[in-house]
Amino acid sequence: MCNKTLLEIYKERKVLPSPAMNFVNELSAVTTRSVTTVQGWLTGKYRPDINTQRVLARHFKTEVSILFPPKEEES
Repeated sequence: MCNKTLLEIYKERKVLPSPAMNFVNELSAVTTRSVTTVQGWLTGKYRPDINTQRVLARHFKTEVSILFPPKEEES
């Protein structure tokens, strides 16, 4: 039986990582890059280098061209 208030339970869970943050942490671990760098990729601020793209493609069992399609201006 839990002996905590609803507010105590909420505060404990509030600090747990979200599924999105778990995904960012996974990419960070797989690529050995920082969370900030991974977030930059996900926001489109910049792209990982080709070797990192290959690592991610292998991790997700897909092709680099699918994970990282050419940008409109690159086509």
